[in-house]
Amino acid sequence: MACKLRSMAAAVVLLAAGGAQAAPVEPKYERLFDAAWKAVDQTFYDPAFHGVNWKAVGARHRAKLAGVDTDAEFQALVSAMLAELKSSHLSVRPPSSSSARGVGPAVQVRDYAGRRVITEVAVASDAQRQTLRPGDVIMSGALSGPLGSTATLEVETCSGERRTVSVRREAAFWPPARPAFSWSQIAVRPGVKIGYLRVDRFDDGAAELIDAAMADLGGTSGLIIDVRNNSGGNTSALRLGSYFGDEAPAVVLLSRAYLNALGHPVGPADIRDAPKVSGAYTDESVFAAVTRHQGSAGFWTEDVGAKRYKAPVVVLTGEDTGSAAEGFAWYMRLNTHARLVGRPTAGALLSGETTPLGDGWSITIPVHGVWGPDGTSFNDASVPPHETVAAGREDLCQGRDADIARALDLLIKP
Repeated sequence: MACKLRSMAAAVVLLAAGGAQAAPVEPKYERLFDAAWKAVDQTFYDPAFHGVNWKAVGARHRAKLAGVDTDAEFQALVSAMLAELKSSHLSVRPPSSSSARGVGPAVQVRDYAGRRVITEVAVASDAQRQTLRPGDVIMSGALSGPLGSTATLEVETCSGERRTVSVRREAAFWPPARPAFSWSQIAVRPGVKIGYLRVDRFDDGAAELIDAAMADLGGTSGLIIDVRNNSGGNTSALRLGSYFGDEAPAVVLLSRAYLNALGHPVGPADIRDAPKVSGAYTDESVFAAVTRHQGSAGFWTEDVGAKRYKAPVVVLTGEDTGSAAEGFAWYMRLNTHARLVGRPTAGALLSGETTPLGDGWSITIPVHGVWGPDGTSFNDASVPPHETVAAGREDLCQGRDADIARALDLLIKP
């Protein structure tokens, strides 16, 4: 829901018990491993660690350090340890110079019926120059590898042609394109205009862009809000939600310290007691609000008065709608008359924090859980659309957007 970077000195925590003398371990990896384990041990939002014995997990994976000789092997080992918690917003990243930071060609790929299908090609990329296209199927070839290396792929085009492509592996799609907001409107007939608002991130500065967009789109007869490619951000998403519902609690963030002290499962009374926070639309303000209120903060939408949007709204969601964008989708589904169309969201809603471990390594950890205003856990909960629209390779090959088509059916009356 919100991400922040903070510093933590690497600390050594000895997890291995006595026994036979172990093989020598690279001191750097030993130190980094212990720092990563301790960071999770101290700050992971759930005191119960999702039912996992975190100490035992750490000891088991630490015993494998003797076989680690490269950054890639170390990243794989720590990633396997973190995966046992089955949580989003939990990952370890090597230094930017490390060969462990594998990348692929500058394309987005999705599995359709067991086939790797290209859904998007980055502009100005080598993949675009090599004429890879949405709808192409990658039949064989390794996508991931060192930055700047070449991937040799066998590709099946939409016309059924098979070809072999040598394409450079490039870092693309992150950081996301700026600005993350774009909007337009179409005059359908006299007196009827449909607005379209695409939001790919809810980052710092989003609130101002939201107000600008809604000032332009406020007079439309219907509005499509597209968060299908929105990977998250922070609670600035609630500024957009404010244009469609009453001033109300939307989400509550609870920290590890609060949950430790609570001593029982989170219930409606705990949510009602969360201090009211409005207008916290930056990472810094979100984390400060939780800290200021001893680990519990309820984030509210605002009353925008006459600017409230009253025409029909369709929100487009999909598999890549994640984190703060899911918080927005939950709010729109539960508190407004908007219609959600598309596919279920990613199921990756938590509040994460990134911590340097030393030597250029860092770890991201979910440090706040997310609950709805009625006490329902939103933690990594996927948002179901009101209407599911099937999407497949045929749509990509034909340049058809079935989600937009359904939204227009709902918004434009004969």
